[in-house]
Order: sequence, then C-alpha cells, then structure tokens
Amino acid sequence: MVELGILLAAFGITLLELSEAGAVAMIYYGVYKGLKPLAYAIAGVLTVMVPTFLVGGYIAELPITYVLLVAVVILFYFGYKLLRSARRGFRKMRKNGGGEEEKEGLAVVYTVSVTESFEAALVLVALIPQSYSSTLLGASIASAAVVALTAALKAQIMKIRLPHLKLVLSSLLFGLGTLWIMEVLVPVSDIILIPLFLIYLLINFFIAVKL
Repeated sequence: MVELGILLAAFGITLLELSEAGAVAMIYYGVYKGLKPLAYAIAGVLTVMVPTFLVGGYIAELPITYVLLVAVVILFYFGYKLLRSARRGFRKMRKNGGGEEEKEGLAVVYTVSVTESFEAALVLVALIPQSYSSTLLGASIASAAVVALTAALKAQIMKIRLPHLKLVLSSLLFGLGTLWIMEVLVPVSDIILIPLFLIYLLINFFIAVKL
C-alpha cells in the first residue's frame, strides 16, 4: 500500500538533489557535444541509489555519525578538487581572453551525481523502513521528472560556463561538509548551510579568481 506522505518526501528530496546533477551533466553535454557526460551522470546516480534500495534497511541501522563523517571526508576532497579545477579554468579564461577549458574532468559529472545522490540517500534510508514501496516509487517518479526538466531546459543550462559552475559547486560541498561536522558535534539547523555557502563562495572566489 502506497503511503502518500512517504512518497512525497522521497519525491521531494530526490527531485531537489538530482536536479543539480542533471544540470551539471547538461552543461558538460554542451561542452562535449555527446552523450558521454549523461552516461557519467547516470552511473553516478546508480552507484548510490542501487545499494540504497538493495540494502537500505541495513544502512538505516548504522550510526548516522559515522555515515556523516565518511561523507564529510568525501565532500571536502571533491570540493578541493573542484576548486583547483575552477582556478585553472579562470586562469585559462584570462589568458585566452574569455575562452575556457574544454573536455576537462568528466569525473566532475560522476562526482556531483554521486554526491547529490548520497545526500538524497541519507533521507531515503530513513524513509525505507516506514514504506519501501512508497519510497522507491517517489524516488523513481522524481528521477523521471529530473530527466524531463533537464531536457526541456537544456538550452538555458548549457550557457553556464564550467569555471563558474565548479566555483559554486566547490563552495556548496565545503559548506555542506562543514554543516555535517557541526551536526556531529552540536545540534544545529540546516539553515546554517546558507551563510556557510556564502562564506565559502567568497573565500573560493578570492582563491580561484584573485590569487
């Protein structure tokens, strides 16, 4: 029996998180002029979502503190990688009078897809014990919606330049990682992510563009 509340929760979190992965994949699609970035995005989502629904019941029993700490290491590592790549991109744009790097770092698409899927999975594993079928249905509908929306808006999405995208994504990953560290130590509201993101965006902008 489908539970509407669980379905809507699974739909909402999956739509929110995978939308960013879809946008990144479409931007790289514009650079590569091929389907390879989309394949990387799908692979990243499946890397997380398949185990989530296969062993979600067991994952939900793990201490959330350990899950968050492992996630923090992953987020900071890839945030650093994205920041370095953004800095190289801005340097090349200045050198070439506005041109940017092409066909560099398809792993970014996979990484973002894995990261965004993991964020969704943290919520999904909490919903699975309440209603597996409703959680799976909600996540599946949201995934299909992301594909449709990304395809419909591809012309607008592909105008975004890669160094700018990497700068924003690195700031988001650093902010989210910091939030999760704080959650391990003390109870905090997720709203803190907004000022954390803005702080890291200023710091990363100075590092990538000004230094």
